[in-house]
Amino acid sequence: MYWADKIANEIVKAGKYKPYWVDDMKTPSGFAHIGSLRGPLIHSIIYRALKDAGVEAKFTYVFNDFDSADELPPEFKEKYKEYMGFPLKKIPSPVKEFSNMADFLADDLKKILHEVGVEAEFLSSWEMYQDSKFDDVVKEALDGASKIQDIYHRVSGSEKKEKGWLPFQVICPKCGKLGTTRVYAWDGKEVSFKCEPAMVAWAKGCGYEGKISPFGGTGKLPWKVDWAAHWKVIGVTVEGAGKDHGSAGGSYDIAMALCDEVFHYPKPYKMVYEWLIIGGKKMSSSKGIGTRAHDATKIFPSAVARFLFTRSDYREAVEFDPKNSLVIPDVFDEYDRCYQAYLNGKDEDLARAFVLSQVSKLPEKKAIFLPRFREVAQVIQMGNTDPEKYFAGKKGTKLTDEEVSILEERVGYAKVWLESYAPDEAKFEFSEKLPKEALKLSTDQKKYLASLINKIETAKDAEGLEKDIYNLSQSMKLDAKDAFGAIYLSLIGKNYGPKAAWLIMGIEKNKVIKRFKELS
Repeated sequence: MYWADKIANEIVKAGKYKPYWVDDMKTPSGFAHIGSLRGPLIHSIIYRALKDAGVEAKFTYVFNDFDSADELPPEFKEKYKEYMGFPLKKIPSPVKEFSNMADFLADDLKKILHEVGVEAEFLSSWEMYQDSKFDDVVKEALDGASKIQDIYHRVSGSEKKEKGWLPFQVICPKCGKLGTTRVYAWDGKEVSFKCEPAMVAWAKGCGYEGKISPFGGTGKLPWKVDWAAHWKVIGVTVEGAGKDHGSAGGSYDIAMALCDEVFHYPKPYKMVYEWLIIGGKKMSSSKGIGTRAHDATKIFPSAVARFLFTRSDYREAVEFDPKNSLVIPDVFDEYDRCYQAYLNGKDEDLARAFVLSQVSKLPEKKAIFLPRFREVAQVIQMGNTDPEKYFAGKKGTKLTDEEVSILEERVGYAKVWLESYAPDEAKFEFSEKLPKEALKLSTDQKKYLASLINKIETAKDAEGLEKDIYNLSQSMKLDAKDAFGAIYLSLIGKNYGPKAAWLIMGIEKNKVIKRFKELS
């Protein structure tokens, strides 16, 4: 059974996660990297699996836009350094279309989430605090401060906070900073606080000291407490977390304990998932590490971008480094394999991965020709070769309108891959000068090229020429690998390439004949 269906069945059978409310969260502290899509897509997949299991479910996605800026995207760090420590919602937007930095960065992620089929209702942490939806849990947290300290110490093994510590930070009424304030007293109505000049390394407080009501969005709970509080305020019953939060004694375990002992709210279904990584390292939004999330649909069609996450079990780390690699063609190959499984019904899990990767309606279950992505990339480098005619030849009949549409889409993505991501070995073009590699051809290979000239001169189409190329190598008792290698080395300077006949026809016969004569 597919992994998401197993989880959905486990949730339903448990009988304690009602109503079925799936949720995920993200702090918009930078342009989200492509790894940031794993959380919302895993939750989207589980949400769909729950619905397919026959139950009603809800799905929300929270932007933690009340968080203070302790890091900003590299391109904004210098210009906005005076706003370090401010709530993200109170930092000006780099563009006039948005009122603040949080909305600007959240919108960037929202767009790609919509494109890859994430159906969640988007919520703002800032707005929920401002609307007093957190007032009750803020009071519970302040009243239970000593209990929270004990939970931190017991669950994570961390040292206890200083005496009088309270789990709350206010926005300083004087300087506007959140990340520099320390709350040290609570009388049941107001908190006493100080904006500390040296509390954190990344921002300087103004030194102001005063009292303020903690309600109505004047401040917020610290991350681990805030997480559990969100679950209660929203009504969340299912929320997973990446392994950085889900390790033993981590923030996930602390939030679960807070549900039990402070907020008296049923613990959500727990699920720890692995990261999408690059070079063995976790990607980072604020540090600008990794391909940006909004690039996902620039390098893949929406369904294939979503498939990158549906295909892998949530417990498996996925290495995704598209630069100078064959990762992108490999993903297309695997997508096609799952597409065929959906059509022929031979592998239930592969078919399910395909079904859950679809952003729009499912395609009809009928035979379809799928042009292999890496071959599309080869064909479009052949100059005069028409991709539609080429793949019609491979299929054996004219492409249907649907097949033409898929091909055209892949041609567009293949161009992007070749221009920005493909390794040098995947790129080729006719060398106007004789490649130095061709000088190493054996006598037999040169004789073969000389004999091939006549076949090229009389060739009417690529299909026939391809057969002639192979048959000639057999009649001359030259290994096919050496024969085709001679063609590639002499034309593009590599010992491999696309189908030789299409390469020759794409370059122009007279140029190829001249080159073969030059060598022989």
